[in-house]
Amino acid sequence: MKFEFNLSMTEIIVSYLLMMAVIFIGIFSGQSWFCFFALPLFLRGLMGWCPLKTFLNRSHAAV
Repeated sequence: MKFEFNLSMTEIIVSYLLMMAVIFIGIFSGQSWFCFFALPLFLRGLMGWCPLKTFLNRSHAAV
């Protein structure tokens, strides 16, 4: 599996905004454990790489 950038700048920004929304929901609802769901979104935006998008592109190329 290649770890190449496959996200556009818009997708990275959306990932960041979703991460912030998950954190705010977790903090303001009093469920701080919910903030751990923001970690994959953070890593996705930080690396600019989405494993699901890589898998789907590879499976489409094989067909």
